[in-house]
Amino acid sequence: MTSGLTLRLYESSDAEALSAICRKAVIHLGPHAYRPDQVAAWLSLAPDAATLHQIYSDGRHAMVAADVASGPIAFADLTDTGHIRFLYVDPDHAGRGIGAALVKELLEHARDAGICSVWSDASELARRVFERADFACVSRQEHEIAGTWIHNFLMRKCVLGADASGRRSQRQD
Repeated sequence: MTSGLTLRLYESSDAEALSAICRKAVIHLGPHAYRPDQVAAWLSLAPDAATLHQIYSDGRHAMVAADVASGPIAFADLTDTGHIRFLYVDPDHAGRGIGAALVKELLEHARDAGICSVWSDASELARRVFERADFACVSRQEHEIAGTWIHNFLMRKCVLGADASGRRSQRQD
């Protein structure tokens, strides 16, 4: 993760910037994994600032990665049932480990909160971030959005119990 970056809790003043990050990520990164009609369908689900603030006012653990100079550049959240609904990084900052740092923080929070399992409906792009954090791909899911079929992946990780050490098992060849 880059220096000059902090992870902090969501504040209501972040809503506009986070909504813009979500839209920018879908528009600029979505075409790397999805067709134009699928990107448009995905974009139709992107929350505006008021909707995002309403979602983040429900008590979930919402984290923001903020750059000292430019403000919010990424965000993610975790509900008390273990669902990660959003994980978005501004495309100008993608590939620097910021998404991974947010997931790591959410997993630590889940452990501290006694949440047994964490899951997400991850895009083709976010799937790699979750896999590097030792999430298992449970299934590929197909959804119809605005008349267009688009896929994502149900990713799950046990964070409490015998298999939740966070260490990768060693392969025996």
